[in-house]
Amino acid sequence: MTSRSPLLWAPFFLGGGIITGWYSGCWRTAIFLLIVIGLVLFLGGWRFQRRKGTGLVFCLLLGVILGGTEAMLHLRYRAVLDDHYGQLVEVAGTVLETPAPWREGLRFVFRVEALSGADLTVRPKVEVFLPVPGTYHYGQRLALKGRLFGAEQHAGSEWVRERITGGLLVQGLPTVCGRGKVPGVGRLVNAVQQKIIAVGEATLPPQAATILHGMLLGRREPGLSALTFERVGVAHLLSVSGLHLTFWLSLFWGLGKAFRLPDRVLAILAVPAVVLFLLVAGGGAPALRAGIMGLLALFGDLMQRRTQRPLHLAVAAMIIMLLRPLEVFAFGFWLSLAACVGLLVVYPRWEQSFAAYPWFVKGRPFFLSLAAQLMVAPLIAKVYGGFSLVAPLANLLLVPLAGFAVQIGLVAALAGMAYLPLARLLNAGNAVIIEGFWQLTVFLASWPGYLRFPPWPWLTVGASYGVIFLLTWGLTVNPVTKKRRLPLFHALLVLLLVVLAVTGYYLVQDLTPCLELVFFDVGQGDAVLISVPGDYHLLVDGGETGAYAQEIRPYLQAQGIRALDLVVVTHAHEDHLGGVVRLLEDGRIEVAQILESGYAHTTRLYERFLALVLERGIPLRQGVEGTTLQVGGLKGMVLHPPVTAWTGTDLNNNSLVLLLDWHGVRILLMGDVEAQGEGRLLAVYGDGLRANLLKVGHHGSATGTGRAWLEKVQPELGVISVGAGNPFGHPEPTVLSRLEEAGVKVYRTDQRGRLTFRIRPGRRGGPAQIQVRSEVRK
Repeated sequence: MTSRSPLLWAPFFLGGGIITGWYSGCWRTAIFLLIVIGLVLFLGGWRFQRRKGTGLVFCLLLGVILGGTEAMLHLRYRAVLDDHYGQLVEVAGTVLETPAPWREGLRFVFRVEALSGADLTVRPKVEVFLPVPGTYHYGQRLALKGRLFGAEQHAGSEWVRERITGGLLVQGLPTVCGRGKVPGVGRLVNAVQQKIIAVGEATLPPQAATILHGMLLGRREPGLSALTFERVGVAHLLSVSGLHLTFWLSLFWGLGKAFRLPDRVLAILAVPAVVLFLLVAGGGAPALRAGIMGLLALFGDLMQRRTQRPLHLAVAAMIIMLLRPLEVFAFGFWLSLAACVGLLVVYPRWEQSFAAYPWFVKGRPFFLSLAAQLMVAPLIAKVYGGFSLVAPLANLLLVPLAGFAVQIGLVAALAGMAYLPLARLLNAGNAVIIEGFWQLTVFLASWPGYLRFPPWPWLTVGASYGVIFLLTWGLTVNPVTKKRRLPLFHALLVLLLVVLAVTGYYLVQDLTPCLELVFFDVGQGDAVLISVPGDYHLLVDGGETGAYAQEIRPYLQAQGIRALDLVVVTHAHEDHLGGVVRLLEDGRIEVAQILESGYAHTTRLYERFLALVLERGIPLRQGVEGTTLQVGGLKGMVLHPPVTAWTGTDLNNNSLVLLLDWHGVRILLMGDVEAQGEGRLLAVYGDGLRANLLKVGHHGSATGTGRAWLEKVQPELGVISVGAGNPFGHPEPTVLSRLEEAGVKVYRTDQRGRLTFRIRPGRRGGPAQIQVRSEVRK
């Protein structure tokens, strides 16, 4: 195999086929079309030799079959549960993973084998959320009762990639029904994982144990702040990958050398060590990629054959897509491949060009880190809307510390399985290393080196990679003439043109400022995201608990929003507060401050909310009549509830009511205020309630939105956030009639899905321009 091998192109053809097969819905039709295309290309001539071209077409067709099969399996599993979403169900089945912490309880993947007392032939998987603590383990058979949730997911979501068809919020305690049918290897691996976790928890402080298990097993516990890792560019330490395999193998090799084992014997023994690494790490895409490349390298050493690392990467990508086809939609999959391209393709070119310079030789570790970070930067800019300038330095400092911590932690875990006091001795020093690692991470995260901006369009991402490869290859050979290296002047000229193009794109965006309101389709609940020019973001309510993972987090991630300047909780009912609690538990989105009414509620959800706010150290303000707020150029004021005691006794009529103003466009958000609260607002503010856009109170229930209210507000647009087919009959037909009589154009999330309003100020004093777009989840 050479560098010109078509194998380098095969992953792109296979991945393209998988994407085509998934979106085509019917793989037979797609196969027929692709066969026709393949024959045309084959008969019409191919850039490669015909045999090689045929192999690439075969990869394309195989990908279509895999993608189409995954699409059909997804629909088949969902069909079992489609009629039960939103309902209380009784299920029985088997736990398929080691339970992880969630709130005060646990969460785990569960195979449903019986539904409402009837055995299933098609057995879908769900993720179980258990609010109460307990001791459960892999392979245990349980009977559960709870509410099933989970709207349609896109191909890149974690649930779809893992063939999980929904979530189950458990009510009451599970009933243990014995042992389910799971592979014996799975039981063994699960037992090892649990033992490693138990040793860590018994011998390390809680925070140190959480960090170690995150780096050692990729385990994301609630107390682990992934955002801090992302801000300094070391989030890959929490995703078990090639770096972690290096930690394992260096420890293994060091122990082997201590016993004076020959290199060939160590290479043979390293094969089961890599397999064990894959099993314990859980078999995620980055771990699989690292393991496969490690095995290929070991095989080459044993056979005394020189192999090329780029080909190892191509083979690893192919095997991952064959085993887990939908990983082609996963951001982590592409990040892992991009980092490897930086290390295996870009850096060798740099070394070839600058190896004669002393400054490069001395700074090799830094430039190695820089190559990897440079290749992942455009993808991070696309997904997260920002990247860290301190990432190369942070990796240079933090990766060695993480390596020491993981290696000592692994030795301590293995020792603790036989003799726990020895593990305590080892982890006593490891705790110091982990604490130093964490303090250094927090220190680097406080540096002003993290750039935030709107997510890059794919065109900019592609152009960035084009410039990187042009400049990299241009250091040794002109990529056009193939004769001599690219002149520095031309390289800098290309770089300048790209910088001007990107800068021009963002200048155009800044010169046309737009306020954007997104009313999420969260079912029977409220969740509104308001984005203000200048990269400011305000979230008002978060829908029910499941709304965050289903709607809010995917949208924030797609838009590159990593921080919220303000979160407003209008009141503490679950259909408004649940998603906010999940946002705080997740920890991936930074929250600057929270505004709530302060009207106490006695539910465990509200208690959890207060505990998380205290734990995260987030400023909590009480919003009462007259409280002002400003997020960027958006100004607002709280109209309700009043400072003095309010005669209302229910949470709905004590909701926060916000009046927002942006360049003369007024937006009134009513929470769940009903007629009683409306009466007070009319008496206090009268004509001051005038608004262009009204978020109708309490999902359009009959208890509010009276005629007198609409006469004073006089909205042109109205939004009703409501769940389709809800049992409350919202929105009430009489309310819809009143809105129609008042000349209000009404938009409903149950009919239109996610609603996006883009508001631009009028030119030369003219009326504002309001564009509305709806997006129904498929």
